Amino acid sequence: MTNKLLRTVTAAAVLTLGLVQQSDATLPVIDPTNLIQNTLTAMGAIKGEVYQDTNLTYQYQMMLNQLKQATNLNPAAMLAQANSITNDINTLTKYTDTLKSLYGGLQSNAEYATKVQALITQSGKTPSQWFADQSTLISNNDKTAKQLFQMGNDVISHVSTLSKRRQEIQDQLNMSPTAEATAQLTTHLLDIVASQNSDMLQMMAAKQQSDAVAKSTQTADDQSRNAAKAALQVQLDKERAAYNATLGSSNVLGQ
Repeated sequence: MTNKLLRTVTAAAVLTLGLVQQSDATLPVIDPTNLIQNTLTAMGAIKGEVYQDTNLTYQYQMMLNQLKQATNLNPAAMLAQANSITNDINTLTKYTDTLKSLYGGLQSNAEYATKVQALITQSGKTPSQWFADQSTLISNNDKTAKQLFQMGNDVISHVSTLSKRRQEIQDQLNMSPTAEATAQLTTHLLDIVASQNSDMLQMMAAKQQSDAVAKSTQTADDQSRNAAKAALQVQLDKERAAYNATLGSSNVLGQ
C-alpha cells in the first residue's frame, strides 16, 4: 500500500513540477540540468539515511552490550533478545552498505548527466535537437554515439539494481516513524531520478528501437526467402538426378 501511494505521489509530483514533460505521444522532453539537480538531491537524502542508520546500529550495539552485562534474567529470553538485536544489526549494516553503494552509483549517474549537458551546450542546440541527432547517429552505427548510449545504459541499470536491493532490505526492517519518513522521501526522489533516466535513454534510443524492429522484420523476410530458395534448389536437384538416371539406363539414342 505504501509503495503504491509513493508511486502515485511521485507521478503527481513529476507532472506538477514539470520534471518530465511530454512533447508528443512517444518522445519525452528531458532537461539534463533537472536530472543533475534531482540526482544530487537524492544523494543528499541517501546520505541522511546512512547517518541515521549508522546511529541506529550504534544504539542496537549499546543495547546488546547492556543485555550481555545483565544478570538475574531468564537465559532463554536473554538469548532470544540477543539474537533479535544481532539480526537487526546485521540487516541495518547490510542496508547501510547498500546505501553507500547506491550513493556511488548516483554519483556516476550525475557525472554522466553532466557530460551529456556539456555536450548539449557545446553543440549549441536544444536538448530535443541534440537527442534527435544522437538517435540518428546511433541508428547509423556511429561509434561515439553508441559508446555514449551504452555508458548511460550501464550507469542507469546499476543505479536501478541498487535501488531495488535497497527496497528489498528496507522491507525487512522494522523502522521507526522518523526512519520510515526518511526512507519514503528517498524512495520518492529515486523514483523521479529513475523516470528521468528512462526518458533520457528513450530519447537517445527511440530511432534505434524503430530501426531495430524494421531490421528484424527484414531479417525474417530474408530467412523466409532463403528457405523457399533452398526448397526450390532441392526440387531441381531431384529432377536433375532423375533425368540423369533415365539417360544413364537408356540403350537407344534420344530415349
